[in-house]
Amino acid sequence: RKLTPLRQLGWGFLLAWVFCVFYTNATGEVGGEATGSPTFAESLFYAAFPLAASVITLVAIVIAEPRIGAPTDHRLLVIAAPVLTAASTPLMFTTVADPVAHAALFAIGSIATGVGSALLWVMWGEYYAVVPREESEMLAPASAVSAALVVLLVSAMDGWVAVAVVTALPLLSGLCFRLVWTPEAHRVERALAKHGRTGHDATHRPLAGLGRTGFGILTVFAIVSIAGMGQTHWLEGAPLQAILLFSTLMMAVVALMAVSGPRRMSLFFLYRWMCPTLVIGFAAVILFGSGGGIATVAASLGGRFTFCLIAQIYFANYAAAGRATPAQASSLGWLFVHAGDLLGVVAWISLEPWVSSEPAAILWVSTLCIVALVVVTMIVMGETSAFLRVPEENTADSAIDSETAGCNVCAD
Repeated sequence: RKLTPLRQLGWGFLLAWVFCVFYTNATGEVGGEATGSPTFAESLFYAAFPLAASVITLVAIVIAEPRIGAPTDHRLLVIAAPVLTAASTPLMFTTVADPVAHAALFAIGSIATGVGSALLWVMWGEYYAVVPREESEMLAPASAVSAALVVLLVSAMDGWVAVAVVTALPLLSGLCFRLVWTPEAHRVERALAKHGRTGHDATHRPLAGLGRTGFGILTVFAIVSIAGMGQTHWLEGAPLQAILLFSTLMMAVVALMAVSGPRRMSLFFLYRWMCPTLVIGFAAVILFGSGGGIATVAASLGGRFTFCLIAQIYFANYAAAGRATPAQASSLGWLFVHAGDLLGVVAWISLEPWVSSEPAAILWVSTLCIVALVVVTMIVMGETSAFLRVPEENTADSAIDSETAGCNVCAD
């Protein structure tokens, strides 16, 4: 197999940016620490507002796409998305003495990064939908492992040097996308979009095609988010680097197992890995108290990475099945991921005062998360629809005809 061009791994730069900015303390403390204990409203604002901006943007894309087209139909958006994300990233780490000014800077940064990153998620989802499935099943694991290594590299840097590197990641992702989004890729995406709207598999209601799977994505990511919120104050340095190495190994093993045999990735396979891993993480807290927190955070971070890499393939296959256009499929998929993340953040912020004041509270939270995780996993595992098992004759190949050659060209 020939070497994969670096430009095809550009989704990994976007994934690394998300984990550096929102999911880890890879950049460390920069700009000084805010003084005083935040109120409930302040904690909710700083934790949930960036996610809310992404969720609203993804909802807008789903609603507007049938009328104004996909983000890749507008060259200005292709350029503006990475620039907007990069330009606003330093605002997420800037601390000023005036609390009102600080909140205003953070709000501007949250809105800009939320809009820009959501557009980038969707655009890369469109690209994964137009490359051959075997190609995407190689690109997603390679990109995700590369992202974990980039986060590991950033975690070894200090202060604003780390922020500068993180700021460059959306620009690198946008540059890679510009290089891979060829006229041939655009023609194939247009054919897929037409097939998604008019094909015999089209539901004209993309949300309806998700069934229990969308609910499962939202709930599991909420649980993953809760698992990652409890011990974030010490998640830096050697503990963070050890967890990132664990995440890299977990992704590599799951990806190799997922693409073996018939080479068809499935979220069902991912649940078989994520459920025991998260159960062990929560059980560590139940058994060892705060000392088991590192196991919970490791399970959360490893689960996030692995979920993202398989979900990227999952949403692309949804578009290839003719259930939705590539932009709608990617928007809906990442909407469930971000909405689940937002739900988990709100739940943890609401429960944190109880957890801080009552020693037994974390045991209740962990136990309820285990029960919810097992129940949701069993529900999703019982889904019998052919959401991923797309017969070859029902893929967009039958609708593209002359563009089939272009699909192979855009993957080279």
